[in-house]
Amino acid sequence: MLKEQGHTVQILVDEEKGTRWYRVDDRMHVSWEEMQNLADRVYSLAELEELFKRRQAEEAAQRGRGGEAKNG
Repeated sequence: MLKEQGHTVQILVDEEKGTRWYRVDDRMHVSWEEMQNLADRVYSLAELEELFKRRQAEEAAQRGRGGEAKNG
């Protein structure tokens, strides 16, 4: 779907953690569940980008408090 619209999508697999992420347009990481929601039209790409930005901010705040980030 995204590739058909001219976006780039790269699959990122962390075998150690057993997680799969999708890098979209070389600017954001999307989880498998988020990608499914995009395909099901639960989210728009703009909404997914907002979720990504929020997740990044939360992870940065965690790191600032000495915690570890959970997602890539």
